[in-house]
Amino acid sequence: MSTNVIELRNGTLKRVIFYEVSDAQNLAIWGGESPSEALKWYRNSPLDSKIWVSEWLTDDEDAKEVSAQIEITPIVLSTIANCMERWSK
Repeated sequence: MSTNVIELRNGTLKRVIFYEVSDAQNLAIWGGESPSEALKWYRNSPLDSKIWVSEWLTDDEDAKEVSAQIEITPIVLSTIANCMERWSK
């Protein structure tokens, strides 16, 4: 039986939303906390690249992933298409 145990030192935890852009083979091209930077990297990435998001808890010494990576590329592209449609009216 597997359990998820998160042990971080120093008591003060910071929640971090981490974005990653990967190529078609799921190799990371860029990663960081900025959604706008993720979009910039995605725009300049090869075709079939993807955008991922995950949640981390961190303190001064350690970081632990608390949610599995979720691919958000379809959501991002749908939102962009919706905005473009609204702006063109």
